Amino acid sequence: MSAALKDEGNACFKKGDYEAAVKAYTESLELDPAQHLCYSNRSAAYLKLHHSAEALVDAQKCLELAPDFAKGYSRQAAALQELERWEEAIDICEKGMAKCSKADADTLGKTLVEVKNRQFTAQLQGSWHGKVTEQLGGYDQEMQFLDHCQVRVQVLGRSIMGQFRVDATKDPKHLDIQVTSEEIPPGYPPPPPVPYIAKVDQQGLHLCCPYMKMERPDHFGGEGYCLMTKGVMENASDEAIKRLSKEEQVFMCAKEVIAAFLDRKFEEMSQQDTEEATREKVMAQVKFETSIYKVQQKFGEELMKEVLDSAKPGAVGVKGLAGTPELEELKAKIQMMDGGDHTEPPAAQAAQAAQ
Repeated sequence: MSAALKDEGNACFKKGDYEAAVKAYTESLELDPAQHLCYSNRSAAYLKLHHSAEALVDAQKCLELAPDFAKGYSRQAAALQELERWEEAIDICEKGMAKCSKADADTLGKTLVEVKNRQFTAQLQGSWHGKVTEQLGGYDQEMQFLDHCQVRVQVLGRSIMGQFRVDATKDPKHLDIQVTSEEIPPGYPPPPPVPYIAKVDQQGLHLCCPYMKMERPDHFGGEGYCLMTKGVMENASDEAIKRLSKEEQVFMCAKEVIAAFLDRKFEEMSQQDTEEATREKVMAQVKFETSIYKVQQKFGEELMKEVLDSAKPGAVGVKGLAGTPELEELKAKIQMMDGGDHTEPPAAQAAQAAQ
């Protein structure tokens, strides 16, 4: 009779009727409480119903009855994962691997990898913010890890969705992030994932990305290192700027825009570029956009637009800037950078992209 009830539980499980499966397994165990397979199967059914604590109890009872039963270890590890008791899940996998056959140990080894990856993914969850090194542009960035694979990256006012993947079996741990961009020139392939190393401790999230070569770093430090703090970025506010008159703000904004502008025209990327040449062109653009975004954050989008509009051909110039040498310098910088095409100055492009 107990075997028939166990078979009934198995049939219900296959149909997805997990409550009925639990009921049948329970009735079978009441008749014969020494069935380790029945405890294992009821543990799986409980887990399907998100009753993780009950699933763990059954997995433990299964192993008491059959200490060499590999699936009992995987059932216990699965329940412990759902309870986010990661270290215990790691311990039970390692214990099972030591007791079971090589084939079963290999299966448990895969579960161990899953546990470690889920543990690290859980540590990453939420928002982090930090400032990259000056060599990478010196900008503030925010990363929000949304679930087991999605990440939102906010840089220079842009919010970009992407995918991430971890390998927590490596030392240091691997974190690959791939984001999409609408700015990729036609005919260019999507950018490859950026290979980071990462760790989470009491200080925060330590990240280190490649610099100059798209190779994963092997230690935390150098130009690609960034310490991220838990939480979202705070909006910058400069009270001293607010105390200035409108004309003073315009003049100061213009001087900082001029300082942000390069002394040469941007070089367009080409498919014939070497990897190093492409990287240098990208970094020049990033540093320029970082500088412009900081000006926008400091003075506001509307005021910076007034300054840039003053430099357009035929414009009179906003009060505080009209007739000054700074306005002429701004016009000259724009002309130098855009090659004489004033339809959309580079700074306007950067400001628009930073919205």
